[in-house]
Amino acid sequence: MRTLVKTAKGLNLGVLTLQRAILILLGGILTAGMFTEVIARYVFESPIFAVEDFIGYTAVWLYFIGAAYGTYERTQVKAEIITMIFKNQRTLTITKAVVAGISFFVACVMSQWSYEYVRWSISVGETTPVYSVPFVYFQSALLVGAILMAVYFLMELIDHTRQVYRYHSPQNEEAHWKQ
Repeated sequence: MRTLVKTAKGLNLGVLTLQRAILILLGGILTAGMFTEVIARYVFESPIFAVEDFIGYTAVWLYFIGAAYGTYERTQVKAEIITMIFKNQRTLTITKAVVAGISFFVACVMSQWSYEYVRWSISVGETTPVYSVPFVYFQSALLVGAILMAVYFLMELIDHTRQVYRYHSPQNEEAHWKQ
């Protein structure tokens, strides 16, 4: 069991390192591409043909890998109104576990939809108009991002569920009644 946990942690670290590298690389590529296009268009008055398309397609990868990384870091945009509603830490943790469960479910549905979309794109064989690059290269960002988000929401669900049971342990029950 320890070997499995150690392997999972190593795999997770590898995936996170790869995500960071992809985010840095794509950020650099998008910045360079947009800078080049601005210079070409406004200084030389000759835009580069179809570069805007590739900037947009590359941005999709940046958005979805970034969304997955934000999910891992738990820094995605959320409305944390529940902390104002629930003052009891156990109730707050249960609510966070339910929210993580719902988020996991939605990410799984999104993964399924993305899978169907990528599969359809492969079967149709659609390509970009200018350079005939298969669209599936760009559309697969949705699938990769959705799967990563589902995994990270599952990790969050497990973490919050463990916290709920920690609050429910006999030692914590006894401490709770003394308060």
